[in-house]
Amino acid sequence: MANLKDLRSFKQASLNMVLAIIVMSVSVFSFGFDNSVFSTIQAMDAYEKRFGTYNPKTKEWGFSTEHLSFLNSLGLPAKCVGALTGLLIAERFGRRISYLGMQIVVIVGIAVSYSATTYGGALAGRIIVQCFVGWDNFLVPMFLAEISPTALRGAIVVIYVFAHILGSLICSFVTLATAKYEGDASWQVPLASMFAFPAFVLAFYWFIPESPRWLVRKGRNESALIHLQWLRGSRLSEDECREEINMLQHSVDRDREVKGQWPDFLKGPNRRRLRIAIAVAIFNQVTGQSFMSQYGAVFIKSLGTMSPFVFKAISSAITCLGPIITFTFVDIIGRRLFYLVCGTACTTVLLICGGLGTGTVSASDKTGIVTVCILFGFFYIMSFGAIGAVTAAEVPHLRLRDKNALMVYCTQFIFDFIVTLTLPYLMDAGEANLQSRVGFIYGGCGLLGLCWAYFCLPDMTGRSLEELEEMWAERVPAREFRKWKSSGRRDTENDTPKITEATKVDSHSS
Repeated sequence: MANLKDLRSFKQASLNMVLAIIVMSVSVFSFGFDNSVFSTIQAMDAYEKRFGTYNPKTKEWGFSTEHLSFLNSLGLPAKCVGALTGLLIAERFGRRISYLGMQIVVIVGIAVSYSATTYGGALAGRIIVQCFVGWDNFLVPMFLAEISPTALRGAIVVIYVFAHILGSLICSFVTLATAKYEGDASWQVPLASMFAFPAFVLAFYWFIPESPRWLVRKGRNESALIHLQWLRGSRLSEDECREEINMLQHSVDRDREVKGQWPDFLKGPNRRRLRIAIAVAIFNQVTGQSFMSQYGAVFIKSLGTMSPFVFKAISSAITCLGPIITFTFVDIIGRRLFYLVCGTACTTVLLICGGLGTGTVSASDKTGIVTVCILFGFFYIMSFGAIGAVTAAEVPHLRLRDKNALMVYCTQFIFDFIVTLTLPYLMDAGEANLQSRVGFIYGGCGLLGLCWAYFCLPDMTGRSLEELEEMWAERVPAREFRKWKSSGRRDTENDTPKITEATKVDSHSS
């Protein structure tokens, strides 16, 4: 159970912080819409007729294995481009400006996708939107972690995952309704609805503050104080906010050997932190998320047991429960236990999916496959998905956060690209023809992920980002993180690090 004195940080959750999180979460809806819209409209007859090819044997329109693979995978390298662009802008000009820039990118991508009349145009639009997704993946979890109070950090980062799933759920109902439309309107209306989210963000952008941590790292302590006071509202006095700024400055100054350069990843505990961050990024992708998010509708359509649009609506609704449960209990039960228990359930679902597709597949087997496919997202989000995102946001060194996040998400995108590119060839009847038996592949990866997590995944629940610096420096074993006690820097009265006169910085420095 979480340390109850950490719950005092709840008083820092002001109305201003809630408004900032809401605006940022609406932007994440675009990410959820991207996954759900593009994966679902691929199963629409009008979309296949517009951008696919005619098969004279089956006398039906559809996508070739190659075109389907390209449509879902070639946008993934663009994610790396988006993440790199987000890094350069966020580090040089700040998180707010970087956040604004990615809204422009997604608007352009939606416009190109909506107006496309050829396969090349549809592919180009998807690539531009995927650039936004990479930017979003890199920036938003890190941004949320930096503006969050310690006791709420895990739950607030999970909001990012929830917003993604909620966007998918909204889209699933939109596509369920428009699937009945005649002609191109069936897929153009869902695409057009995506304009609403960046438009909302641009209208209420001024609710989003700059990251106080970024400002302190840039030596702009007075600006950091102003933004922190706005975030905390009336919940903290000016003196308390100044003390928090002093604490942040102390953390920045404490490890002067780390300058925030690429070679610093090889110094001391930074190697371990990078290994953990990259591992959660890998297991985030190789445990089946592309199977369900990118090809789920197409796969369910091939089974012929349920409308792919109904499947998407039910699956998204059940998956939405995952972030809600994680949000409620992640800072009480702990990240590590969530990852292990829900990861076991997710892996079991994948292995069952593979088993049901072995041999002669009966009607009841197909029903079972659909059932476990619906349950997959629920368990995935609470393990390899949400907890992976929280871990990636918490683990980097304070001076290496931007570069570490870039490396994590580039790794994630590389494995996403590999999985998404190869999946059609693994499933297609004219290729490997594994169909649902790909569950054995992704379930096997899930088993590896659980073994790794048991020995290597630390539980950072209830630890401030500054306190974690001390834990990494002392090389606390992963399975001992929950039991570890501070060396004495933390004030037992208010659970904040003690800052002596010698370590305080001039609060009026600029």
